[in-house]
Amino acid sequence: MTHFIEVAEGVLSPEFCQHCIQKFNHSDHQRPGVTGQGVDVIKKNSTDITISSDQDWSEEMGVIQNAVLSGLVAYVRKYPFLLAGAVALQVQTEDGVEQISYVDIPGLSDESLVALIKAVYRLGSVNIQKYKQNEGGYFYYHSEVYPHPRDPANDALHRTLLWMFYLNDVAEGGETEFYFQNIKTQPKQGTLVIAPAGFTHTHRGNMPISDDKYIFTSWLLFNKSEQLYGSASG
Repeated sequence: MTHFIEVAEGVLSPEFCQHCIQKFNHSDHQRPGVTGQGVDVIKKNSTDITISSDQDWSEEMGVIQNAVLSGLVAYVRKYPFLLAGAVALQVQTEDGVEQISYVDIPGLSDESLVALIKAVYRLGSVNIQKYKQNEGGYFYYHSEVYPHPRDPANDALHRTLLWMFYLNDVAEGGETEFYFQNIKTQPKQGTLVIAPAGFTHTHRGNMPISDDKYIFTSWLLFNKSEQLYGSASG
């Protein structure tokens, strides 16, 4: 049976990754990393910047979003029920409205799949994170879907996939370790990891031993119901 964890190497260029690391290291927007309960270095010891809300990172965000969408297209082609499952997709044709089935996904163009992904999903806030050598890590086994204690919109309940980019190589330590799948993904510069966000893919980030570890990380979330289905009429 498949483990639904996809690892794509060389998605981001070495030059872009190194640029982002240097920009992070020179930024005055760094802050301690947080979990759903706030800062707790026993569970997560990192330094973060939320770049999706930082205008200074808008150019880099464009590169990241395009790279993630390309990765999601490949993911959907392998797992078509991500699109043709929970939400019944329809498209307008010359002959009327047609339902999109999972068997239709392989025949759609990349552009069509991007449009469908955007119709159903949105990207979450994006963090760049640094885990210090022999100190940092996300030690606590966790999943990504839960009622958030400080978010009235509870966006965390809309999370479907997690994704991350490794920005540098870490030869020893620093793996993303998936508990049930018994899989560890080793940080390699430019690599994209995509996996389900729920409890079946409970995971942790091990302490980097040989080097500091830098990543971009976020989620794929369902769009709000108002966007998916329209506002209810009175």
